[in-house]
Amino acid sequence: MKAKEELRKKVLKHLKGANYEPENKSELARALEVPSKERKLLRAVLTELEDDGRVKQLKKGLFVLSKKAVASESGGEIVGTIRFQEQGHAFVADESQGQNARWILIPAKHTGTAMDRDRVSIALDRAPEEKPWLKHIKDPERRKRAAGSGRDRQQGRVVKVLERRNATVVGIFRQRKKFSYVQPDGMALPTSIELKREELPDPPPRDGEKVVASVDSWESRDASPRGRVLRVLGPPDAPGVDILSIIHKHNLPLEFPEGVLAEVEGVSDTVSKADIEGREDWRDRPVFTIDPKDAKDFDDAILVEKLDGGGWELAVHIADVSYYVEPRSELDREAQVRGNSVYLVDRVIPMLPEKLSNGLCSLKPDVDRLTRAVIIRFDKHGTQTDVRFVSAVIRSQKRLTYEEAFALIKTTGNDPVAVRVRTAWELASLLRTRRFQNGGLDLDFPEVKVELDDRGRPVDLVRVDYDESHQLIEEFMLIANEAVAKATKDRLAPSVYRIHEDPDPDKLNELRETAATYGIRVGDLSNRDEIQKLLAQADGMHEEHAIKIALLRSLKRAAYSELPVGHYGLAKVNYTHFTSPIRRYADLLVHRVLGRLMEPASDGKKFKTPKLAKIKEIAARLSVTERTAAEAEKETRRLKELEYFAALVGNKGKQRTFRATVIDVRRMGVFVELSDYYIGGLVRVAQMPDSDGGARFDPGENAFYGRSPKWRIGVGDELEVTVARVDIDQQFLDFKVVGSSGQSRPARKRSGGGGTASPKPRSKRGGASRKKTYNGASEQPETSARKRPSRRKRSQRKRSGNR
Repeated sequence: MKAKEELRKKVLKHLKGANYEPENKSELARALEVPSKERKLLRAVLTELEDDGRVKQLKKGLFVLSKKAVASESGGEIVGTIRFQEQGHAFVADESQGQNARWILIPAKHTGTAMDRDRVSIALDRAPEEKPWLKHIKDPERRKRAAGSGRDRQQGRVVKVLERRNATVVGIFRQRKKFSYVQPDGMALPTSIELKREELPDPPPRDGEKVVASVDSWESRDASPRGRVLRVLGPPDAPGVDILSIIHKHNLPLEFPEGVLAEVEGVSDTVSKADIEGREDWRDRPVFTIDPKDAKDFDDAILVEKLDGGGWELAVHIADVSYYVEPRSELDREAQVRGNSVYLVDRVIPMLPEKLSNGLCSLKPDVDRLTRAVIIRFDKHGTQTDVRFVSAVIRSQKRLTYEEAFALIKTTGNDPVAVRVRTAWELASLLRTRRFQNGGLDLDFPEVKVELDDRGRPVDLVRVDYDESHQLIEEFMLIANEAVAKATKDRLAPSVYRIHEDPDPDKLNELRETAATYGIRVGDLSNRDEIQKLLAQADGMHEEHAIKIALLRSLKRAAYSELPVGHYGLAKVNYTHFTSPIRRYADLLVHRVLGRLMEPASDGKKFKTPKLAKIKEIAARLSVTERTAAEAEKETRRLKELEYFAALVGNKGKQRTFRATVIDVRRMGVFVELSDYYIGGLVRVAQMPDSDGGARFDPGENAFYGRSPKWRIGVGDELEVTVARVDIDQQFLDFKVVGSSGQSRPARKRSGGGGTASPKPRSKRGGASRKKTYNGASEQPETSARKRPSRRKRSQRKRSGNR
């Protein structure tokens, strides 16, 4: 009994550790160093803890502390990372619960002296069940969902800042006589940061200039923090200052340390004979690359050849970055800190210095380059029959853009390059069909690029088609990632995996109800076939994009993990990131793991990999850097989109019209999405068509009506709109209706009730721009494609209590 009690205490202590991530029974046994003969005792302890309600078992047999245990062990306090919203409130997720943690709302007045991304300790306030309005909901399922809604979410308050992770802010420098301060950008920051006059830079910034400031001390919410000016960015309207502000807001590095540059300087500019020794020579094989026309870092090259008797051999060559970046070097440490390259609207902030990223590691044509290759054979049905991994040297024979590759796929001539591309697409299209048959979700999304002039001003919005050339490369990268993940998993090698956990059933039920409002009836969405049925029914509808966004919101966020738990969206049991080591540190680490398996007789220096505990820590950090990069990329793109529309408002003589689809109806107006650019905005009541009786909102029909002339606007209707108002600070984008496909038509009822206008089927958008959500750095299943404007106006100075 004594041994059992001691083991019980060890288990609880381990599970409430600050860096604990959910583990299964075997992993717990290894972490606690439980001998084989005592594994039965461990299983008994875990069962008892579950029965007591102190431990909870998640899907896939992973164990975490229950909320009851967290409260009792920490005196009712929970530890996690705080994430602020622009409105001033914040959310914290219990870090001991891993990816399955529920977000706890921290009202603005209870955020204390915490700043975005700080590690904090919070105390829970009353539980949702205590709130009286829930008693009036009779249906148990509705009551359960309402208890977790934003209206009645579990709330808490910050007790202590445990670790300050982001002590710099961007804002406007203000000089008032002898008093100097910084007015931070954003609602989720303190009103002002006081500056000491003697610590101002020489020369000091001018009043109204953008600066980067530190927060050196902050004792209480009732007092302003104190800090220093670290860098002067310049006037807010100066070219480039807007993007620099976002870069510094997210603490993205602009320069490499001198030690890193010194290491890279010592690397040769060319591939030598010694570098090639022991590698398979593919230099006489017609491998080629397909990339965006403005790309400079070519990670991958491919070759597909038909085999005698049917079938194919696919070679996926990936730049051998691990050959040049040695573990624990200055270059490696900097790459790990950065985590990934960041692709902003006007620049790339690379993970590796340009000499490597755009030079020696980029698979340019007509030069020797070192690669790690995955060679896979398929039979005539697309079933994988063999796979091998090799170190190789290649000389790419052709650099194709996506546009060029798409044109070659559509040709019928005998040009050797065209034949190779068509052969590759023949295999890729078969793999794509099989993937969807196996349960993969077809969640394609548009990509809209903002074209800038030499001063950084937006001049046009360009839709990039997600056509067969993009799909070709995607399928080959997916199959290579899957093959590497299976190899490392089968050999029990500690590695980093790309995971996407199963969605929460409650959120899927909410999605089912949302689909019903659009007239789509489906069964239990925890069944993958029903989700595919939902996507099939939405295909070609006005509301297709809105439904896909709703589906993404119901899914969990893809992340990195040391556990190979699979990828829900791709329907793959084994998945990792291997194909982009130039721009993702996770891929570089996986290259080293694979190198150890391929070359066990080597001295191991180039393939030295961390132990499992360290990999867990790295994976968690890489998930954070990836999210930070995605937020910065989205923010810069949105900024330039709004600047583009603001310029249209200012150009009254040449106002441009856009096609838009109504995706939601509220009393304040209708939310629309531009059909060609998938950018959302609001048509307020005052911007609807003129009529004698004004616009009338019918809550039963969930639509607006006009009397003379008669018109109707509801979900699914297509409108012609112009830009009415743009507020870049608040990110408002308002439109005005100039035409409507819904005018003078009777209201239509949905089958099955609901009362709102039924969707109007339409043909698929020809050549619609698509961007694959589940591949590469774009795997963000909880990211919304639009931001609804708030009616609350911003105050420059009256922000106390709303930080």
